[in-house]
Amino acid sequence: MNHAAWRKASRRNDAAIAALACLFGGGLTASPAGASPGPWVVFQTSLRDGQFGDEGVFLVRPDGTGQHEVGTAVPGEHVHPDWSSDGRTLVFAGLVGDRHQIIRFDPLNDPTGAHARQLTACAGSCLDDMDPALSPDDAKIAYLRIGGPLITIGQVEVPATQKLQIATVTAGGLTQVKTIFQTTTTTELNAPRWSPDGSHLVFWTDHVNPDTGQVDETAVFTIRADGTQPQQVTPQSMVAGECDWSPDGTRLVFATHPLVAFNFDPVVSNLFTVRPDGTGLRQLTHATTANDRATQARYTPDGRIIYTRVTPAARTLWLISADGSDGSPVPAHGERIRTHGDWQPTSG
Repeated sequence: MNHAAWRKASRRNDAAIAALACLFGGGLTASPAGASPGPWVVFQTSLRDGQFGDEGVFLVRPDGTGQHEVGTAVPGEHVHPDWSSDGRTLVFAGLVGDRHQIIRFDPLNDPTGAHARQLTACAGSCLDDMDPALSPDDAKIAYLRIGGPLITIGQVEVPATQKLQIATVTAGGLTQVKTIFQTTTTTELNAPRWSPDGSHLVFWTDHVNPDTGQVDETAVFTIRADGTQPQQVTPQSMVAGECDWSPDGTRLVFATHPLVAFNFDPVVSNLFTVRPDGTGLRQLTHATTANDRATQARYTPDGRIIYTRVTPAARTLWLISADGSDGSPVPAHGERIRTHGDWQPTSG
């Protein structure tokens, strides 16, 4: 989630959120943690018992059972969860006071997050630390540092800088923090993800039109983990984002009109895969209406794709094969908002 988009969305979508509160009045009926076999799927939602509140991080089994909120001992909202490669810990961006910090905890043995660790210390000119992603060996973490001050350009306020940073994770905190990519003002960074061998990251950018305050173009990029060889993968005109690496490292999956940038906009979103060099484009979903969007795609460890399906009635998690076939939902059991799904790498 980028800083400027989050600030704008919080103002622009008040009416839409109120409408959703009515639409989803049935609410979430969270079942207790069950004994279902298989991995956990982590996701975020702001809807509990029919009421909107802070975004929270939840676990659910792929068959829809065992849903429960985790990290409840950590105050504030929790967004954009990401599993470690061993499936034992989660990182997320938590709102600590008035700034997001990167938090890590063990949701299996410490489900409330009573012993969670704050990894970053965003302060001073730092406005937010966002979008954490652990490396394949769990030794490093990539995240976005949103830097102030906020600058007014045209009709919008935007942060002065946005940095893609990598740091080494130690028992004492983060060390060897390095900025490998940076943008300024109206170009914003989003959601880095590591390649399976840890040599590269994929991320996406969006451009905010200063006259309208709306995102008018987005694109997917790759970059080496040492900050060299940045490469644009998709053209700005494709409006691509929300990207991830396949487990074998040969493909990227992405969505058009990514949800974080086009949350309540009447746009069409489909999933595609492409080679990291931009060749071999394949379309996986074939929506033609804004009433059935495919967004927020992540690969599962076995090479399938979990994504958020957005309809006027719900935001639910779905699974498809790598070629787009065999679509099926993570059973919702009446729970109407689940976003940012990520499949646990190993069984819990």
